[in-house]
Formats: sequence, C-alpha cells, structure tokens
Amino acid sequence: MKIAFWSNVRGRSGVTTNMVCISALAAIAGAGKSVLLENHYSYKSIASIVLPGEQVEQLKESGRYYNREGIEYVLKGLYSGEDGSELLRHAAMPLLYTSMYYLPQSYIINKEVFNYEFSLVYKKLFYNLEAFSDNVFIDTERNENLSSNAILTEADLVVVNLVQDKVALREFFDNYSSIQEKSVYLIGAYQPELLFNYRRICYEYHIPRDRIGIIPYNIELSEAMSGGRILQFLNRNYEKASGRENDYFMRNCKKSSMMVRKNLINLRKRKKEEYAQSYINSFNPFTL
Repeated sequence: MKIAFWSNVRGRSGVTTNMVCISALAAIAGAGKSVLLENHYSYKSIASIVLPGEQVEQLKESGRYYNREGIEYVLKGLYSGEDGSELLRHAAMPLLYTSMYYLPQSYIINKEVFNYEFSLVYKKLFYNLEAFSDNVFIDTERNENLSSNAILTEADLVVVNLVQDKVALREFFDNYSSIQEKSVYLIGAYQPELLFNYRRICYEYHIPRDRIGIIPYNIELSEAMSGGRILQFLNRNYEKASGRENDYFMRNCKKSSMMVRKNLINLRKRKKEEYAQSYINSFNPFTL
C-alpha cells in the first residue's frame, strides 16, 4: 500500500515528523515491513531526524550513494531496465529492526532533474517498493510538481497534515476536494488549548473521528529529532513512557498510528473484494 504524507502548508504541520512517528510505531507494533522515502530536498529531511549527524554527512558524500545506493541509484537503474528487487536490496537502509527501511537521497542533483527522472519511472518504482514492503510511506512536497502530483494520484491513502489555523484549514477544504475522498488527517504539533482544537476541526469540517488523529507537541521529541534520535525516543517510551508529557504524547501517537493502520486494513479489504468481484464478472456472460 502506498501512503502519501502531505500538507497544504509548508514547515508548520510536521509532515516528516508525523510520518516517521506513525510508521515507526507501526513497525514496533509488528504491523509489517515498511519503507520510507521523500520526493524533495529539505534541511529537515527524514535522514536528519532518524540518523545521527555523522551518518547524515555520509549520505551527502558525492559518489557513494549516487552510484551504489539511494533513490537516485534506483531511479537510474529502473530506467536502464535493471532488476528492481536487487536495486532496492542495495539501496534501502534498515532503520528499526528489520521491518523499517529508508530509501535515502544523495543531495547531489537538482530538483528539476530529480522530478524528471522520477516522472519517467515512478510506476516501476512503486511496483517494486510494494513488492519489497507491505507499506510505502512517502513524504510528499507541497509544491504541485511532477513527482508530487504522481504520488498523490497513485497513493492508496493520503495522510493530510493539518495545522490549527483557520486560514490554512479553509484553504485546504475549499481547494483540495480531489484528494479528500482518500484522505485521513493528522493535526501535527497539536496544542489542545488553541481555538481550533481537535473537536472544533472535526465539527466544522465534518471529519469522522475514525479518520483523524493528533500528534501532540513534545519538547523531548523535538530534542531527539535535532540529534537524529527520534526512533530511540519512540522505542524507549513505547512500553512505558517517562513522565506525564511523554505519556500523553505516546498515547495519542499510538492512537493515530492505529487510525492510519485501520484505514489501510479497510482499503486492503475493499481492494480484495473488488478484485474478487471483477474475477467473478469475467466468467459471467450476463456482465459482458
């Protein structure tokens, strides 16, 4: 299943953080194998919050990851007709146990080249990623570029990351009806004391409670992210959180992760039913 994390605002909704939290908690809970990737370059990349500084610097070394590992390596290999499963076996970095992987970037090609190369082989890429893992989590750039449009179109589920701001909320619900049918929602860096809290957002925009979750603001999480140790923070607090704030954060983060997983389970069930029905119809002369 392809799960795109996206927001209509930049730098305020915590798209990358939310995606790592949701996918990591699913991995810790034993909910299958996942792979993480992003379609854009950012100072706060997946690598910057899941890897210590020295490992991030290794990713930026020109040559190594461009030639032998990372998403650029996979895109070029797929375009050349190489075996996708073998490419991913070399390119994907294990992050958490053996159930969570990251497809890194080398940071040495520009955005336009990346978008062009991605647009050429994204169907092959998604096919191979879904064969490699149960869930493909994609941190998707807000800009309406070639790769973002392709990802939002191909995604089975879009996790829209909302902010507690009236203007931004109205802008999304007024202008992005095309993805709302296959969307669930996360309120990132959530602060319950703000005017647009969870209940008000649900009420004003008619969001069912089983399609929305929160990721509370947490100081210790922010500190862990700055050191590239967000996975250690989540793992350490998973069974028994240290302190009231961490307990509040973990309880709601687990609920949000479960919300996403339940919606994915329902999607899989519907897909199987649709496939079974189409198979039956293919043998029924009255449907021809």
